Amino acid sequence: MEKKNEAAITIDPAKTALLMLHWQNDLATPSGKIAGNVLERLAAAHTIEHTQAVLKATREKGMLVIFVNGSHRPGYPEVSAKPSPLMDSLLRAGIGVRGSRGTEVIDQLKPLDDEIVVYNYSTSGFCYTDLDIILRNKGITDIVLTGLVTNWSVESTARDGANRGYFIYILKDCCNSLSDEMHNWTLTNILPVLGVVLDSKAYIAALQGQVR
Repeated sequence: MEKKNEAAITIDPAKTALLMLHWQNDLATPSGKIAGNVLERLAAAHTIEHTQAVLKATREKGMLVIFVNGSHRPGYPEVSAKPSPLMDSLLRAGIGVRGSRGTEVIDQLKPLDDEIVVYNYSTSGFCYTDLDIILRNKGITDIVLTGLVTNWSVESTARDGANRGYFIYILKDCCNSLSDEMHNWTLTNILPVLGVVLDSKAYIAALQGQVR
């Protein structure tokens, strides 16, 4: 399914935005509070390098780039008094407090001064954020997803984006998860139903108008 989808892609830079989901220090640096084995997995798959190439090619086309960062006010007022197990684990780790280095984008993928950063409080970039209104006001119809982690932020944002009528591209080598099982299962079983799953080379080739 993924190979068939890749062959037909076309990218309109004026109507397409690149979303950089949760590329944050707490998740993807040695000092990250919940980095765990993600660092090893990112290095082994060259995920950051692939994402750097995508970010460079996207910027060269003058396309809209939006960073979505998990970020809470001190005291976590955005979190329910009875949080889900996932949110409870994040609270206990003490991550995601706005203004802390852990919530900032990793140095390798830093946003430019004029690029938009959206703050979110859940696994979806759309849930209770201004992402949707920004995209619509910019005339965006298609979104390209990269980020951490595949079966949470990427999948949740793809689901919500598709439900809002956006066409979704997921760059499979520009996202990663806590295990191959989690990463590959959603790429194989969920994301192809929500949009087109392709790799960074296919995206860049389509962006440059090349036939693959």
